[in-house]
Amino acid sequence: MIVLVLVLLLAFPPPAHAHAGGLTPRDQLTEVVSVDPPLPGVGVRMVNHGTQLEIRNDGTAALPIGGRTVKPGETSRFRDDRTTADRWDIALGTSVVHGRTTTFPPPNTVLWLLITVLVAGSAVVLSRGLVLLGVGTVVVAGANVAHAFGSVFAVTGGEFLPLFFGASGVGLVCWPLAVLCLVAGVRRRPATAFVAAIVGAMLVVAGVPDFDSFRFSQLPFAWSATLDRALVAATLGGGLALAIGGFARMRRDTAQ
Repeated sequence: MIVLVLVLLLAFPPPAHAHAGGLTPRDQLTEVVSVDPPLPGVGVRMVNHGTQLEIRNDGTAALPIGGRTVKPGETSRFRDDRTTADRWDIALGTSVVHGRTTTFPPPNTVLWLLITVLVAGSAVVLSRGLVLLGVGTVVVAGANVAHAFGSVFAVTGGEFLPLFFGASGVGLVCWPLAVLCLVAGVRRRPATAFVAAIVGAMLVVAGVPDFDSFRFSQLPFAWSATLDRALVAATLGGGLALAIGGFARMRRDTAQ
């Protein structure tokens, strides 16, 4: 069953998902190479996963660029279709911003699917005890929390709370339930298995769009792409393990 779900994901991948700020994984990295000649007090960079050009003008003169003017003491972020070219140049006042867009090979999708399968296989262990289910639920929910934070911190220029709520989704419900599940597990409450199974299933459904993290090399994540993929594998595989292990535990308990 686990393998079937993952094969279907590979054969029929979901549409590109939106991290915080509407950013999506891709294989291209767009960056500013240089400003020629340099402008004292002026910072130029690509932000928001290479989708926006940011001009920070701490100099003394206004800077015209792309039909707009960045005044002294002002920071402007905007999209410019010219930055999608392999090599690009954009006039900034009397200087020129030089940039490039590099395409990187995608990651080994099959490898990450196998890692997800291995994590999902922990269902066998989790079903053996209520405490294990409680601890497992917190660990998987923790991976989902870390993924949400990394997604939010990758966005420049947005308000934290709206971005965090948007990136969290169903996690806002799952995270407190995970804590309750741990408490119930420690107290050996029968409801532990049910809560673990529900939380796991919810996290899998919510995490399916994150499958694109296995398909693209450049991820809108504040830290390393490998860490993000590991967190996604932990959420998807761990969620499956909780759902399967939780329901297996319930069947075992009702059969006794």
